[in-house]
Amino acid sequence: MVYKIYKCNSFNIHTIKTDRFKTAHMEIMFRKSIVKEELCAYTFLMDMLSESSCKYKTKRELIIRFEELYKTSCYGITVKTGNVLNSTMVVDFIDPKFIDEDNYLEEVLKLPIDMLQNPNVVNEEFDLKQFNIVKERIIRDINSIKDNPFKYAIRNAFNVMDKNSPTAFSVLGELDDVEKITPATLYKTYKSLFKECVCDIFIIGDMDMDEVASIIRKHFKYRVINTETLPLMVDNNVRKKAIVKKEVSENIQANLVMIYNVGDLSDNERHVTFQVFNYIFGNGGLTSKLYKCIREENSLCYAISSLYMKYDKLLVIHVSLDNENTDKAISLVKKCLKEMTNGNFLDSDIDDAKTNLVMSLDLASDNNVSTLNNYVFNYFDSLPELDERKNLIKNVTKEDIVNVAKKIKLNTVYVLEGGK
Repeated sequence: MVYKIYKCNSFNIHTIKTDRFKTAHMEIMFRKSIVKEELCAYTFLMDMLSESSCKYKTKRELIIRFEELYKTSCYGITVKTGNVLNSTMVVDFIDPKFIDEDNYLEEVLKLPIDMLQNPNVVNEEFDLKQFNIVKERIIRDINSIKDNPFKYAIRNAFNVMDKNSPTAFSVLGELDDVEKITPATLYKTYKSLFKECVCDIFIIGDMDMDEVASIIRKHFKYRVINTETLPLMVDNNVRKKAIVKKEVSENIQANLVMIYNVGDLSDNERHVTFQVFNYIFGNGGLTSKLYKCIREENSLCYAISSLYMKYDKLLVIHVSLDNENTDKAISLVKKCLKEMTNGNFLDSDIDDAKTNLVMSLDLASDNNVSTLNNYVFNYFDSLPELDERKNLIKNVTKEDIVNVAKKIKLNTVYVLEGGK
């Protein structure tokens, strides 16, 4: 696997040459610091750019073109990574060595660039019909959050923790945000995409990467040179005393969310040690300490998990259970964490965590998207490459795990009660 970066003044092309996969994957990534009022518009925009273009006026025309390019797929996504908003055009296509057409590579690389640079716009307004299709879809997605008790409880818990934190912001925005967007204001957002964002292009496959870079340079006209440094980490407030809040819902079950601040960690602790800790504590499924204590030994919950939000410096625990069991579950979660800080776990727990984490990295190396993402975060955040990370995981000690456990402090306890 050979990684190379081509610097193009206003953007960079990152290539990963490998013959491990039969398909190629490309991401044209626009990044900027999060501004709450812009999130819905950027999500709307990337969805809109995937719907049509100046050349292909409808989704149907685009799909026909994808079929002509041997079932190429192309779509836009918008995600938050800590304090950074990522708006990305994603392309998956068959590796050119399997296609007997001289111009296939150029045609397949040119298509997403054309979709980005030549949208379906007249008089600085996006096409109204396509606009309304996307608008209805986003409204439906926002409304569906209430139908998912897990997502709804997590969202509410973040708002209770700090509604002004980027962690609490939704890339979908709220219904009021959607209604403020018009075909004209969306075009202004489009122009800001090319004026305000830092742009990087990542591509993985078995191709002549010099040729790939040459084709991209030929067609991609990104003129703005942006050298802004984009810090990923969100510094969420740490409380001396945790907030506790309960709300009633129409759900049958209750949903408990406990948010912990994770103190300052070294790079190795962030990328490696905390992953081992979290696997033992709550992310290891049936073998985790939380599952064994709260579900197996006390039969208090239907489901339990813990999520490490690296770039928000948070550990989030979610429990689905009956109303009458919430107080005891909270107490047991605290007890389990105290046991971790006291080193009350077995060497076999550590070995099991290491084995499964290394196995997950082996599986990631068999997927071109996961492999590309590793290079993305190696570039933006010095994430160790897969083989190095596997060795670092194997070298984690019990003392290392206890040390990161001691850096965790409770911030918010939120209960979305059932049975209204």
